[in-house]
Amino acid sequence: MKGSKQYRMKVVPHRPFSGVIAVGGVTLLVLVTAAGSYFAGQYHLRKNLDEKTLEYTRVLEKLEALNSENEALRLRAATAEQSLVIGEQASEAVRTELVQKESQIAELKQEISFYRGVMAPAEGGEGVSIGRFILSQTADARSYQYKLQVQQSAARRNVIKGAATFTVVGRQDGEPMRYALKDLSEQVDTESIPLRFKYFQNIEGELSLPEGFIPEGVELSLKSSGRTGFNIEQRYGWLVQKS
Repeated sequence: MKGSKQYRMKVVPHRPFSGVIAVGGVTLLVLVTAAGSYFAGQYHLRKNLDEKTLEYTRVLEKLEALNSENEALRLRAATAEQSLVIGEQASEAVRTELVQKESQIAELKQEISFYRGVMAPAEGGEGVSIGRFILSQTADARSYQYKLQVQQSAARRNVIKGAATFTVVGRQDGEPMRYALKDLSEQVDTESIPLRFKYFQNIEGELSLPEGFIPEGVELSLKSSGRTGFNIEQRYGWLVQKS
């Protein structure tokens, strides 16, 4: 119609599945992307797990090696300690045997001295001598029995009179110390022990050492009560016989 507005018409092809295809393409793209991300994540995760597993295996092997070394060191330490104990026991056994031998030698020397003193006359000094001196261990580790025998030669028949002194020497806290017998024995109450005999006299008893005192020997002194006569000084090592 003349004077009215004219509209152009355009023919568009009808595609009913285009929207579906577009949605499917987007969905597929999303799925492919998600699958790629998943498999990529799985790959990295597996790779990390493999690395962690390998590191764990290396640490475990190192731990086992250290445990083996530690066990070997413990075995060596135990062997060394056992060897040391055996060595100390052997040394102690040797020391004990040595002390016993020295004690036996000292006892034999005293036996010889005793018989010589009794049978052979001595020159001067009224024939007086120390026949025996013995120390014996008691049940108490700090207590000892002592036996002293003073004798006169068989060639003499005089009555001997005099006094004996008995002194234990050693160290107390590292310092030299001397103890008179009366300070160690309840059976003696004087510095000197009276002597009176014709053939021999036995002096025996028990003494106890104070704590911290390390004995080294015994000093014996025999003196005549007359102006002229015997004057004997003798020192013995601390050799103890086991009872």
